[in-house]
Amino acid sequence: MSQRIGILGLGEMGGTAACLLLARDYAVAAVNRPSAAWFPDAGGTLVADAKTLAEQSDIAILLLSTEDAVEDAIFGDTGLAAGARDGLIVADMGTFAVALKERVRDALEARGAVALDTPISGTPQAMETGRAVIMLSGDEGACDEVAPVLGVLAPKTPYVGPFGHGMKLKFVLNSLVINHVLVAAEALNMGIASGLDPQQIIDVVLPSVATSTQFELRAPLMAERKWDPPTAPARLVHKDTRYIVEHAKALGVSAPVSTITRDLYERVAEMGLLDKELAIIFEALEADNTNDG
Repeated sequence: MSQRIGILGLGEMGGTAACLLLARDYAVAAVNRPSAAWFPDAGGTLVADAKTLAEQSDIAILLLSTEDAVEDAIFGDTGLAAGARDGLIVADMGTFAVALKERVRDALEARGAVALDTPISGTPQAMETGRAVIMLSGDEGACDEVAPVLGVLAPKTPYVGPFGHGMKLKFVLNSLVINHVLVAAEALNMGIASGLDPQQIIDVVLPSVATSTQFELRAPLMAERKWDPPTAPARLVHKDTRYIVEHAKALGVSAPVSTITRDLYERVAEMGLLDKELAIIFEALEADNTNDG
């Protein structure tokens, strides 16, 4: 492929995205970090810093996982904004507060680049199996241009409106997913405490109207306490629940379930279990059993 793609954030999500694009013969580059030593062997190119990545890319995909990473990788002296230019399109696939995404957009567009808000809903496994969704928002022409590239990572890439609408929809999707995980944990915890066999609960729920995608995916993990390897680590949703509650608060809308979910993932953090499968919320809820009495 003639387009040069830069991936900024070569973690679990970024690494998966890079591999999928390389498999489709895209020229993909990333920043040289100790954790990226594997990348050249996979067919990718490593560059010195984010500034160079911007200078040498036609499309830059942001898959940064923390606010600190955004500050360093975008706004630093050798950050992406320093190398931004006319002709560069930046697709920000991360999950952050809309205000932070707007700061990134403003810094990039001040240098002539076009910045898009294109959050992804799904795990690395969802990308690999074609179950992820990427919501495109921002300049519609630029979204049309990046859609074929992002379509390699997710079969569904709907255009959803002005910049920021993608992130707002991501909050809706994430609140449903994460809260459904809590509901699955609550139901299974209650059933087990009642003396029921976990597998019996799963066998009865799965074909019933009470089931959900998250129950199907994560109730078996909860029943087996299979937290490793994680399909998605709890640290990802730990920050997402905070953003969801803060977003709801800023809007003046009630978010009671998301607030409880956020608090339980805070408990997961206190337990030192954020690198475990996100279904580990089952253990945080279970730990409250004696307190509730």
